[in-house]
Amino acid sequence: MSDLGDPRHPLPEHSPIETVATFFAHYDDDLIFANPTLTQALESGCRTRSFFFTAGDAGKGMSEYVAGREQGIRAAYDAMRGRSGAWTDRTETLGNGLRVTVTSPDDDDRVALIFLRLADGGLGGNGYEATGRNSLRNLFTGYKTPIRGLDSDQDITLELLRGAVIELIAEYRPTLVITNNPTFADGADGDHPDHQTVGSLVASLVDDGLVDARLVRYAVGYPAAERPANIESDALRRKLEVFAAYAADDPVVARAQPEEYLAVRGFGDWLQRQYLVPHDELVRVGAGR
Repeated sequence: MSDLGDPRHPLPEHSPIETVATFFAHYDDDLIFANPTLTQALESGCRTRSFFFTAGDAGKGMSEYVAGREQGIRAAYDAMRGRSGAWTDRTETLGNGLRVTVTSPDDDDRVALIFLRLADGGLGGNGYEATGRNSLRNLFTGYKTPIRGLDSDQDITLELLRGAVIELIAEYRPTLVITNNPTFADGADGDHPDHQTVGSLVASLVDDGLVDARLVRYAVGYPAAERPANIESDALRRKLEVFAAYAADDPVVARAQPEEYLAVRGFGDWLQRQYLVPHDELVRVGAGR
């Protein structure tokens, strides 16, 4: 576990890592912004529980594009855990009534991915006409409430999402929680609105005393490109291999070889970086302080 203490991805000091819970907006956020921490955790025998708020559908709704991204995230976790096989999906209803899809490999109960399949908010944050302007930002700001997921007619409120995060953290009892960077934090300006909103949701729970601040790390997103590269050598090679396993099913970014992703605009910079900020070290510079 000693590698997990690298200052590039600081971890809580009050307990050893056993379970890592992540809450991210899109299927590749964890692979880009919270790796190599996740790969090292799985290679060290830890459990991971990965909650994804949106389907990352880019306004396409439930489509072959979404199916490919979901297959890709399964393949990426196979790459991180070092083996592949069949996965099983099941629908679960949380204690507060929120319905989610849980998918996990049949041969490894350490890994579970949770899909909520909300609509992608897009770079403007207000969603797409084709998916009813259902976006996380619109929900979080109260512009539109409730919203609906892409594969469900369930009314989803902000309180339902807050309750889901609280419930899952209580159930999983993680020793590390990683999420997107909140809107108000230094390093969030210019990030995807879905990233900002997910981070803000989790941060609000910490600020309200409902989630232990010592557990939480915020992954700097797009603006990480402006910071020094801090992943290299074997760690970078592994990160590229994992991302390539995912991206093979994402037609927007797919490349023939892992190293080719370093030449992809944006992705090349992000993949060479990882910045995780503890809750108590957030620099609050925007609305929501």
